Amino acid sequence: MSLRKLLLLSYALWAGAPLWGAPFALCMYGVNDPADVKTLKKAGFTCLQTYKQDPALLSQLAQKADKYGLDVVFYPDKVIGSPYEKEAQNWPVLAWYLVDEPDVSRWPRARVLQAYNAAKAAFPQHEMALVIGQGRTAVPFYDLPDILMVDWYPVPHLPLTSFGDQLALARRGMAAHGAAENPLWGVVQSFDWKEYKQHRPDDDRIGRFPTEEEIRFMSYHGIVNGVNGLFYFIFTTEGRPLPQARPDWWKRVKSVSRELTSFRPVLENGQLVSTPAEINLPLLAKTWQYKKKYYTVLVNASDAAQPLPPAFQQKKYKALFGRKKTSKLPPYYVLVLRSK
Repeated sequence: MSLRKLLLLSYALWAGAPLWGAPFALCMYGVNDPADVKTLKKAGFTCLQTYKQDPALLSQLAQKADKYGLDVVFYPDKVIGSPYEKEAQNWPVLAWYLVDEPDVSRWPRARVLQAYNAAKAAFPQHEMALVIGQGRTAVPFYDLPDILMVDWYPVPHLPLTSFGDQLALARRGMAAHGAAENPLWGVVQSFDWKEYKQHRPDDDRIGRFPTEEEIRFMSYHGIVNGVNGLFYFIFTTEGRPLPQARPDWWKRVKSVSRELTSFRPVLENGQLVSTPAEINLPLLAKTWQYKKKYYTVLVNASDAAQPLPPAFQQKKYKALFGRKKTSKLPPYYVLVLRSK
């Protein structure tokens, strides 16, 4: 069994939270140019995904990713049986990307399983991932991949909290099908829905790019709902990389990714413990002990301000990442607190 397999199998027993030393993926979708890998590294990302399938391009991306210490997530279809298959055994593959939303495309379980078996036969030492478009699916795909992903993009059509709610549904589905210990990755919206076809009778496209606070909320809402990694969809806008096309949008994503990079040591090496306060809905919380200190992610999953629990009003709890402790948490607000 590969080291990667051992690490992935060691993910937490409680709501998918990672145990000590388990990697927390922080990845970007839709990276098509090897020249952009350095930009991702500077932004704190640990891996990249692309929809491109040309094995020669994938080889170039893999080599550049390896140079900068990033992992890759690729479709295996055109690599299998190609001259690059042998080389790909040593690419820094975090997982092979089996199927994109089989629930939306109405794939039966047998077809997904066939894709899994073909990829696993070619790359037995690598993990296989598939993404579903919602947490509850008519066909139960939960136990088929090594890693399950959920993409759910609520801005501006749906409640922001529906992101974490869908991940929680997926966790329950995984548990019901004997896959409770498998990793779950959440795919966070970082695009404008106006760029995509929408099923509206008036053909009117509604959308906007999420704010930094919305991207941040979805990320931490995923964490408190049990994800073992976060992906951001997508690196391009209207065919151009965000840093060049919309630097203001890229700044929002990069701010969150860099914050999470700073918090990754806690997520990867902290021990999950009980939160030292009474937490009532709509507040959510998760606490880790790391290097003799306690870190709590406190989320207001509500569109109304909520009182800060009295325990966290004590001076020994410091708010991190430039946020302030206030007597009331604003709507959809996240505090990361550290005990002094």
